[in-house]
Amino acid sequence: MGSRSLFDPLVDAYDAARPTYPEALFDDLARLAGRPLAGADVVEVGAGTGIATRCLLGRGARVVPLDIGAAMLARLRERTPGIPAVLADAEALPLRAGVADLVCYAQAWHWVRVPAAAAEAARVLRPGGALAVWWNDVDAEDEQWWGRQQDRLEVMNPAYQRGYRARPYADELRWTGQFADVVTLAGRWARRIDVDTYLTWLRSKSYVAEIGDRLADFLDAERRSMLRAFPDGIIEEPFRTVLVVARRP
Repeated sequence: MGSRSLFDPLVDAYDAARPTYPEALFDDLARLAGRPLAGADVVEVGAGTGIATRCLLGRGARVVPLDIGAAMLARLRERTPGIPAVLADAEALPLRAGVADLVCYAQAWHWVRVPAAAAEAARVLRPGGALAVWWNDVDAEDEQWWGRQQDRLEVMNPAYQRGYRARPYADELRWTGQFADVVTLAGRWARRIDVDTYLTWLRSKSYVAEIGDRLADFLDAERRSMLRAFPDGIIEEPFRTVLVVARRP
């Protein structure tokens, strides 16, 4: 049986090059959730290799990470031994009702059917608990290298559109009727990485992998493009991190 996750075949690239999250995001998360992360019971859905898991653990949360990808969870367990990671679907969480202070989705909410996943999150939350979803989005729309990359992606993978994550996430959560308050915050940050790590980061993306037989051509073109923009081979990659927190009554 094949993997249920598009990301299982990409686990090495994902683990090696995906960005982490800024500390300010977790400060905002605690504030909007109305409680400290230290001591909180957190269910993290779509945990992947555990990038956000380790951030939450570092803040003192008790975390149960879930994912549909067996290889992703195996890497998470390697990186974070002893954690109770569980193979599970967002729309059928294997948890009793009212067991969590916080349900989190880091870089994963856009994959779910919102009404079903929101209902499951609301079910496992305690009264007053919160659902939190967040993303790192590359914030380079004004950069020529970014425009060239997006043009190339849309030609080489016709199923890809650069605005695929531009959705009214807060409104979608309000419309479910499951939550009393929904708040969105955004912040900007940047990281510096070498060009080889940058290309590994690109390979960790499902829509890049779907280029298929022309993937090598895409990566060669990206190397040339990025070295034209960053001749020293060190890429300054800007991000906009978006956090949406929905509180249960």
